Amino acid sequence: MNILPKPTRTLPTPTPSRRVWLPLMAAVLLGIPSAEAQSRMRWSGSGGWAANADHVRAFNPGSLVSVPGMVDRVETFRPRRGADPGVRILLRIANEIRPVILGPRWFVEKQDIRIEPGDEVTVTGSAVLFNDESLILATSVSSGGNVLRLREPDGTPLWSAVQRAAGARPGLAAVRRWNLELPEGDINRGKTAYRDLWCHACHVAKGHESEFPAPYAQPPVPVVLGMEAAAPSRMDLVNSIVNPSHRLEPDFQKELVSAGKYSRMGDYNESMTLQQLSDLVAFLESLRK
Repeated sequence: MNILPKPTRTLPTPTPSRRVWLPLMAAVLLGIPSAEAQSRMRWSGSGGWAANADHVRAFNPGSLVSVPGMVDRVETFRPRRGADPGVRILLRIANEIRPVILGPRWFVEKQDIRIEPGDEVTVTGSAVLFNDESLILATSVSSGGNVLRLREPDGTPLWSAVQRAAGARPGLAAVRRWNLELPEGDINRGKTAYRDLWCHACHVAKGHESEFPAPYAQPPVPVVLGMEAAAPSRMDLVNSIVNPSHRLEPDFQKELVSAGKYSRMGDYNESMTLQQLSDLVAFLESLRK
Protein backbone atom coordinates (compact mmCIF):
# COMPACT_ATOMS: atom_id res chain seq x y z
CA MET A 1 0.00 0.00 0.00
CA ASN A 2 1.38 3.33 -1.02
CA ILE A 3 1.47 5.94 1.66
CA LEU A 4 1.17 9.28 0.01
CA PRO A 5 2.71 12.25 1.83
CA LYS A 6 0.26 14.61 3.31
CA PRO A 7 -0.09 17.74 1.29
CA THR A 8 1.75 20.67 2.80
CA ARG A 9 0.02 23.90 3.39
CA THR A 10 1.83 26.98 2.23
CA LEU A 11 1.32 29.80 4.67
CA PRO A 12 0.90 33.22 3.11
CA THR A 13 3.66 35.71 3.72
CA PRO A 14 2.36 38.12 6.34
CA THR A 15 1.81 41.62 5.11
CA PRO A 16 3.28 44.21 7.46
CA SER A 17 0.52 46.01 9.24
CA ARG A 18 0.16 49.74 9.18
CA ARG A 19 1.51 49.82 12.72
CA VAL A 20 4.83 48.40 11.44
CA TRP A 21 4.93 50.34 8.17
CA LEU A 22 4.58 53.81 9.68
CA PRO A 23 7.84 53.80 11.65
CA LEU A 24 9.62 52.15 8.72
CA MET A 25 8.39 54.83 6.34
CA ALA A 26 9.40 57.52 8.81
CA ALA A 27 12.85 55.96 9.09
CA VAL A 28 13.30 55.96 5.31
CA LEU A 29 12.05 59.51 4.86
CA LEU A 30 14.22 60.84 7.71
CA GLY A 31 17.26 58.75 6.89
CA ILE A 32 17.18 56.95 10.24
CA PRO A 33 18.09 53.24 10.50
CA SER A 34 15.01 51.18 11.24
CA ALA A 35 16.46 49.82 14.47
CA GLU A 36 16.79 53.38 15.77
CA ALA A 37 13.30 54.21 14.59
CA GLN A 38 11.88 51.42 16.74
CA SER A 39 14.02 51.90 19.85
CA ARG A 40 15.03 54.77 22.08
CA MET A 41 18.59 55.78 22.90
CA ARG A 42 19.48 55.40 26.58
CA TRP A 43 22.07 57.79 27.99
CA SER A 44 23.55 56.17 31.09
CA GLY A 45 25.72 59.16 31.99
CA SER A 46 28.56 58.88 34.51
CA GLY A 47 26.56 56.84 36.99
CA GLY A 48 27.07 59.36 39.77
CA TRP A 49 30.78 59.93 39.01
CA ALA A 50 30.53 63.26 37.19
CA ALA A 51 33.27 65.83 37.75
CA ASN A 52 30.93 67.93 39.89
CA ALA A 53 29.89 65.09 42.23
CA ASP A 54 30.86 65.77 45.86
CA HIS A 55 33.11 62.72 46.16
CA VAL A 56 34.96 63.77 42.97
CA ARG A 57 35.13 67.49 43.75
CA ALA A 58 36.73 66.74 47.12
CA PHE A 59 40.07 66.53 45.27
CA ASN A 60 42.46 69.25 46.46
CA PRO A 61 45.61 69.92 44.34
CA GLY A 62 47.15 71.57 47.42
CA SER A 63 47.24 68.27 49.32
CA LEU A 64 49.03 66.05 46.79
CA VAL A 65 51.02 63.17 48.27
CA SER A 66 52.99 60.25 46.88
CA VAL A 67 53.15 57.29 49.24
CA PRO A 68 54.47 53.73 48.83
CA GLY A 69 52.64 50.82 50.39
CA MET A 70 51.21 47.36 49.93
CA VAL A 71 47.71 46.67 48.64
CA ASP A 72 45.83 44.99 51.46
CA ARG A 73 42.53 44.65 49.63
CA VAL A 74 40.76 45.70 46.43
CA GLU A 75 37.02 46.26 46.85
CA THR A 76 33.99 47.93 45.34
CA PHE A 77 31.84 50.49 47.09
CA ARG A 78 29.13 53.03 46.38
CA PRO A 79 30.09 56.64 47.15
CA ARG A 80 26.45 57.58 47.63
CA ARG A 81 23.02 56.10 47.23
CA GLY A 82 22.12 55.45 43.59
CA ALA A 83 25.68 55.83 42.26
CA ASP A 84 27.41 53.16 40.20
CA PRO A 85 29.96 51.06 42.12
CA GLY A 86 33.44 52.47 42.48
CA VAL A 87 36.77 50.75 43.14
CA ARG A 88 39.04 51.48 46.05
CA ILE A 89 42.10 49.83 47.49
CA LEU A 90 43.04 49.59 51.13
CA LEU A 91 46.71 50.59 51.22
CA ARG A 92 48.88 49.38 54.06
CA ILE A 93 51.38 52.12 54.99
CA ALA A 94 53.55 50.83 57.84
CA ASN A 95 50.95 49.92 60.48
CA GLU A 96 48.20 52.10 59.00
CA ILE A 97 45.49 51.24 56.49
CA ARG A 98 44.48 54.14 54.22
CA PRO A 99 41.56 53.91 51.73
CA VAL A 100 42.52 54.99 48.20
CA ILE A 101 39.69 55.85 45.79
CA LEU A 102 40.49 54.86 42.20
CA GLY A 103 37.29 55.71 40.29
CA PRO A 104 34.11 54.18 38.89
CA ARG A 105 34.24 50.43 38.38
CA TRP A 106 33.15 50.70 34.73
CA PHE A 107 36.27 52.79 34.04
CA VAL A 108 38.83 50.97 36.19
CA GLU A 109 37.92 47.53 34.83
CA LYS A 110 38.61 48.67 31.25
CA GLN A 111 42.23 49.56 32.01
CA ASP A 112 45.04 47.21 30.99
CA ILE A 113 46.77 47.39 34.39
CA ARG A 114 45.48 45.20 37.20
CA ILE A 115 45.98 45.99 40.88
CA GLU A 116 45.95 42.93 43.12
CA PRO A 117 46.21 42.36 46.89
CA GLY A 118 49.85 42.00 47.88
CA ASP A 119 51.12 44.36 45.16
CA GLU A 120 53.78 46.86 46.19
CA VAL A 121 52.57 50.17 44.76
CA THR A 122 53.14 53.90 44.93
CA VAL A 123 49.97 55.95 45.10
CA THR A 124 49.93 59.58 44.03
CA GLY A 125 46.88 61.67 44.79
CA SER A 126 45.09 64.12 47.04
CA ALA A 127 44.94 63.32 50.77
CA VAL A 128 41.58 64.62 51.99
CA LEU A 129 39.08 64.25 54.79
CA PHE A 130 35.74 63.30 53.28
CA ASN A 131 32.70 62.31 55.32
CA ASP A 132 34.92 62.15 58.41
CA GLU A 133 37.24 59.62 56.73
CA SER A 134 40.90 60.20 55.83
CA LEU A 135 41.49 58.91 52.32
CA ILE A 136 43.43 59.49 49.12
CA LEU A 137 41.81 60.36 45.78
CA ALA A 138 44.33 58.78 43.42
CA THR A 139 45.68 60.44 40.30
CA SER A 140 47.83 57.39 39.55
CA VAL A 141 48.94 54.06 40.97
CA SER A 142 52.40 52.76 39.98
CA SER A 143 53.28 49.08 40.22
CA GLY A 144 56.25 47.23 38.72
CA GLY A 145 57.02 49.93 36.19
CA ASN A 146 53.38 50.20 35.07
CA VAL A 147 51.21 53.22 35.82
CA LEU A 148 47.43 53.22 36.21
CA ARG A 149 46.34 56.79 35.44
CA LEU A 150 43.04 57.96 36.89
CA ARG A 151 43.00 61.76 37.14
CA GLU A 152 44.87 64.75 35.82
CA PRO A 153 47.20 66.46 38.35
CA ASP A 154 44.51 69.11 38.96
CA GLY A 155 41.99 66.37 39.79
CA THR A 156 40.09 66.27 36.50
CA PRO A 157 38.87 62.66 36.19
CA LEU A 158 40.07 60.79 33.12
CA TRP A 159 36.73 58.98 32.93
CA SER A 160 34.95 62.27 32.26
CA ALA A 161 35.46 62.68 28.51
CA VAL A 162 32.99 65.55 28.29
CA GLN A 163 34.89 67.51 30.92
CA ARG A 164 38.21 66.84 29.20
CA ALA A 165 36.78 68.13 25.94
CA ALA A 166 35.43 71.22 27.64
CA GLY A 167 38.72 71.67 29.48
CA ALA A 168 37.04 72.46 32.78
CA ARG A 169 35.38 70.92 35.79
CA PRO A 170 32.08 72.63 36.61
CA GLY A 171 32.24 74.74 39.71
CA LEU A 172 35.81 73.75 40.54
CA ALA A 173 38.26 74.34 37.72
CA ALA A 174 36.81 77.78 37.17
CA VAL A 175 37.66 78.66 40.75
CA ARG A 176 41.20 77.34 40.36
CA ARG A 177 41.76 79.46 37.24
CA TRP A 178 40.65 82.57 39.10
CA ASN A 179 43.67 84.68 39.98
CA LEU A 180 43.10 86.76 43.11
CA GLU A 181 45.23 89.91 43.26
CA LEU A 182 45.26 91.23 46.82
CA PRO A 183 46.06 94.85 47.63
CA GLU A 184 49.62 95.40 48.76
CA GLY A 185 50.05 94.01 52.26
CA ASP A 186 52.29 95.29 55.05
CA ILE A 187 54.05 92.86 57.39
CA ASN A 188 53.94 95.14 60.45
CA ARG A 189 50.26 95.89 59.95
CA GLY A 190 49.75 92.16 59.46
CA LYS A 191 51.35 91.54 62.85
CA THR A 192 48.86 93.99 64.34
CA ALA A 193 45.96 92.26 62.59
CA TYR A 194 47.25 88.92 63.90
CA ARG A 195 46.97 90.32 67.44
CA ASP A 196 43.69 92.24 66.94
CA LEU A 197 41.95 89.20 65.47
CA TRP A 198 43.24 87.02 68.29
CA CYS A 199 45.01 84.58 66.00
CA HIS A 200 47.51 83.99 68.82
CA ALA A 201 44.75 82.42 70.92
CA CYS A 202 45.16 79.25 68.83
CA HIS A 203 48.37 79.61 66.82
CA VAL A 204 52.09 80.02 67.36
CA ALA A 205 53.91 82.18 64.80
CA LYS A 206 57.49 81.04 64.18
CA GLY A 207 60.03 83.63 65.31
CA HIS A 208 57.42 85.73 67.15
CA GLU A 209 56.74 83.50 70.16
CA SER A 210 57.79 86.19 72.66
CA GLU A 211 55.64 88.92 71.07
CA PHE A 212 52.26 87.30 71.71
CA PRO A 213 50.66 85.53 74.67
CA ALA A 214 50.89 81.75 74.56
CA PRO A 215 47.92 80.04 72.87
CA TYR A 216 45.26 78.89 75.29
CA ALA A 217 42.89 77.00 72.97
CA GLN A 218 42.19 73.46 74.13
CA PRO A 219 43.01 71.05 72.70
CA PRO A 220 46.05 72.91 71.32
CA VAL A 221 46.27 73.42 67.56
CA PRO A 222 49.14 71.20 66.28
CA VAL A 223 50.40 73.65 63.64
CA VAL A 224 53.18 76.21 64.09
CA LEU A 225 52.66 78.90 61.46
CA GLY A 226 55.74 79.12 59.26
CA MET A 227 56.70 75.51 60.00
CA GLU A 228 54.20 73.72 57.74
CA ALA A 229 55.48 70.60 55.96
CA ALA A 230 54.81 72.26 52.59
CA ALA A 231 54.92 76.01 52.07
CA PRO A 232 51.34 77.23 51.51
CA SER A 233 50.70 79.35 48.44
CA ARG A 234 49.14 82.78 48.76
CA MET A 235 45.81 81.35 47.62
CA ASP A 236 46.13 78.60 50.25
CA LEU A 237 46.60 81.23 52.95
CA VAL A 238 43.61 83.24 51.74
CA ASN A 239 41.39 80.15 51.62
CA SER A 240 42.50 79.10 55.09
CA ILE A 241 41.53 82.50 56.49
CA VAL A 242 38.25 83.23 54.71
CA ASN A 243 37.02 79.63 54.47
CA PRO A 244 38.96 77.47 56.95
CA SER A 245 36.59 74.52 56.52
CA HIS A 246 37.40 74.17 52.80
CA ARG A 247 40.04 71.61 53.71
CA LEU A 248 40.70 69.91 57.04
CA GLU A 249 44.21 68.57 57.49
CA PRO A 250 43.86 64.76 57.17
CA ASP A 251 47.10 63.87 58.99
CA PHE A 252 46.01 65.28 62.36
CA GLN A 253 43.52 63.90 64.84
CA LYS A 254 40.07 65.20 63.92
CA GLU A 255 39.39 66.74 67.33
CA LEU A 256 42.55 68.86 67.02
CA VAL A 257 41.51 70.59 63.81
CA SER A 258 37.75 70.24 63.52
CA ALA A 259 34.48 70.43 65.38
CA GLY A 260 32.30 67.96 63.52
CA LYS A 261 32.57 68.70 59.80
CA TYR A 262 33.86 72.24 60.31
CA SER A 263 37.16 73.82 61.24
CA ARG A 264 37.63 74.95 64.85
CA MET A 265 38.68 78.33 63.48
CA GLY A 266 35.99 80.97 63.71
CA ASP A 267 34.47 83.09 60.95
CA TYR A 268 36.11 86.52 60.65
CA ASN A 269 34.63 87.56 57.31
CA GLU A 270 32.27 90.11 58.80
CA SER A 271 34.81 91.70 61.12
CA MET A 272 38.00 91.59 59.03
CA THR A 273 38.65 94.19 56.35
CA LEU A 274 40.17 93.37 52.98
CA GLN A 275 43.26 95.38 53.95
CA GLN A 276 43.63 93.37 57.13
CA LEU A 277 43.43 90.18 55.05
CA SER A 278 46.19 91.44 52.74
CA ASP A 279 48.36 92.49 55.68
CA LEU A 280 47.78 89.21 57.50
CA VAL A 281 48.77 87.22 54.41
CA ALA A 282 51.94 89.34 54.08
CA PHE A 283 52.80 88.61 57.72
CA LEU A 284 52.19 84.87 57.35
CA GLU A 285 54.28 84.72 54.17
CA SER A 286 57.15 86.41 56.03
CA LEU A 287 57.26 83.62 58.62
CA ARG A 288 59.00 81.22 56.23
CA LYS A 289 61.79 83.64 55.34
